[in-house]
Amino acid sequence: MSTEKDTNVTMIKDTEKDINNTKEDKIGVHDPYAYHRPHFIRWKGSVLSKVIPSAIIVAIIATIVTVVHLKTPIKLGIEPSFIPVLSFVVGLLLTYRTNTAYDRFWEGRKLWTTLTVAIRNLTRCIWINISETDGSKDIVEKVSAIHLLSAFAHATRHYLREDPPLEYHDLQHLISNIKSDLPGFEPIEEQDLRDNIKKYGKSFGLKMFKKSKLTPAPENHNLPLTITLYLASYLEEKTRQGKVDVPTKVSMHGSLNSLVDCLTSLERILRTPIPLAYSIHLSQTVWIYCITLPFQLVLRFDYATIPIVFIASLVLMGIEIGGEIENPFGNDANDLDLNGFCKLIERELDTIVANPRQSVETWVYSEKNQALGRDGGSASEVLKYSSEEIRSKVSHPDVIAVQVDSQNKEVNH
Repeated sequence: MSTEKDTNVTMIKDTEKDINNTKEDKIGVHDPYAYHRPHFIRWKGSVLSKVIPSAIIVAIIATIVTVVHLKTPIKLGIEPSFIPVLSFVVGLLLTYRTNTAYDRFWEGRKLWTTLTVAIRNLTRCIWINISETDGSKDIVEKVSAIHLLSAFAHATRHYLREDPPLEYHDLQHLISNIKSDLPGFEPIEEQDLRDNIKKYGKSFGLKMFKKSKLTPAPENHNLPLTITLYLASYLEEKTRQGKVDVPTKVSMHGSLNSLVDCLTSLERILRTPIPLAYSIHLSQTVWIYCITLPFQLVLRFDYATIPIVFIASLVLMGIEIGGEIENPFGNDANDLDLNGFCKLIERELDTIVANPRQSVETWVYSEKNQALGRDGGSASEVLKYSSEEIRSKVSHPDVIAVQVDSQNKEVNH
């Protein structure tokens, strides 16, 4: 009974896995220009959920100021001469904040494009330019190296998001044969836990306990950099065996250097946020501006001051969008679609390794290859002409087409 139960559980899990894989396979290339609802009525992807609580607080303050000013002898209204002065400063700060955040977002996208180009170039060189004199052995080595390129994209994504190793489920089948000992990023809470253990362990006599009980989860290692080391060793091995020429090796090392350069630049974006003092000053300036608005508007708008201040606060506190796209590598709606980018790379590389290298004989001299254009005859038929005739008529395929048709008719007769 136990065996039958275990078998049923396994079948259920396998079925769920197949369903999930099917759903993932149906996901096509992301189309950012596909039709959506008008932006002004969309909630997902906006910063309203983060801004509304702050705007409500400002609206409550505006309500108190308005009621006190209109219902009591205490007059809180002031001349609105302060608005133009502070509006200019707030406008400059908001513009700089938004532009700086978007520059970081766009630079991250450009770096990922460069990374994709380097992976594609390396894949092409490995699959085409490295000879296969040892047959299956060379093919297995090629496939393994290309799998590491796919793993590099996934590992970079996890690395930038500081995901714990337990979440590398989409990476395990690609890197199960390698190991990383290079230190990398580590979540702050794990750093604090590790530091506290080292700091207070001796004070409380915790040395008597086993080390395994005190040591937290392993650090997040720099797996992408480790992968480049394995790829470099593969290139050197193929060069030593004489299976790749020097120019190709130089080109491949250039692409490999590009991967490391992209990784380092992505780290720079992740680990160099906008200075804290600037962010604090901007936030405080916006809050001061919003809180002083009802005092300056109540003299003119009475109770209409409340909705006006609420709407103005929603607009001004939209600076939260800058904080959301400042780090474009997360899982927010406005971050880069790194999951989609990695899946696209993996599918491309899987498609490449699933097909053998195409020799010139198979595609140039195919019956479907119209070497001289439409109705110009196949490549094998064009070979009947001399090189001078082909050169003279290559810009006029219709002439050759007539000759080919006439020759075919003569053969049939």
